[in-house]
Amino acid sequence: MSTPFTLIEGGKPGAVRLRAELRHPSSLRETEVEAWRSLMGRALEPSVYADPDFTLTMAQHLADGQTLALLLVWQDGLRTPILRGLLPLRLPARQGLAGRAQLWRLPLAGTAEAAIDADQAGAVLRAALDHLRQSSLRLVDLHWPDLRPDSGLAVALGEAAGSTGRRLAVTEQAALPASAPAPLTLPSGRTSLERVREPARLRDAVEHFLVLDARRGPGSLLADPAAATAFRVVTRRFAHRRQACVDLVRRDGEVVAAAVHLATGRHDTIWRQAGLGLAQAPAVAPEPARVEALVTVGPAGAARPARERTVLQRLWRRA
Repeated sequence: MSTPFTLIEGGKPGAVRLRAELRHPSSLRETEVEAWRSLMGRALEPSVYADPDFTLTMAQHLADGQTLALLLVWQDGLRTPILRGLLPLRLPARQGLAGRAQLWRLPLAGTAEAAIDADQAGAVLRAALDHLRQSSLRLVDLHWPDLRPDSGLAVALGEAAGSTGRRLAVTEQAALPASAPAPLTLPSGRTSLERVREPARLRDAVEHFLVLDARRGPGSLLADPAAATAFRVVTRRFAHRRQACVDLVRRDGEVVAAAVHLATGRHDTIWRQAGLGLAQAPAVAPEPARVEALVTVGPAGAARPARERTVLQRLWRRA
């Protein structure tokens, strides 16, 4: 079932018609996956982990019995519908009972990610909340973790909740655990750095990485066959699009460190690192504490007029 939502844009003729639907990750057709990839170029908060090649792989291999769904928001009225928003959700395990949907915290990423069109973020989120309210799932609220309080998504969620009379509670969440620094003792010898991009060679570079990562013991990827499979599939899919590379550091011909990158250019993201460190990491300013939001699916009262507030005040609604 899909829910229509009409947005009248001030100063523009006509209306933007948005339609939302809940889909199982495995049900997407190739044309819909391509629409998702197109949305990534217009996303308000771009993240490589919101890419379909990442999210769909995690859903296929690392769902671990969870009930997952994709909430898609489409714009109709054009020759071809345009995907304006996509939220990967974890739904309550016991269907038919009132419960909570949660933005899915993606395995091997550690954060919850969504792709929302920058030009229509507020309307997309309102359409998504309206659809959850009207669905047969009897959802009470939506939990959205891993928000940066100064991000565009946080502001858009606060405005979407306020404009529809929904209650929104925001609390600080515990910082994500930092990975232990790599040891700095290196074997003597000649050091070289190689960046592997070609898909045919990248597969072998990924295996070098997994061997180094296995030295971590029980927490390594190879210790979890499903995680190792998901890791290989993601790197292969991104490599096919020329959107992945592996940096290999050798000492006297032996690979002693490796880093896997996803995406390119300004979106280049170091996904995983393994092996020995070559130098002390430069001092980096601490990232602002993240917050988690809980927004009621049903309206809690009349919408309030917009007022000038700070970023966090625009978000804050006490439940």
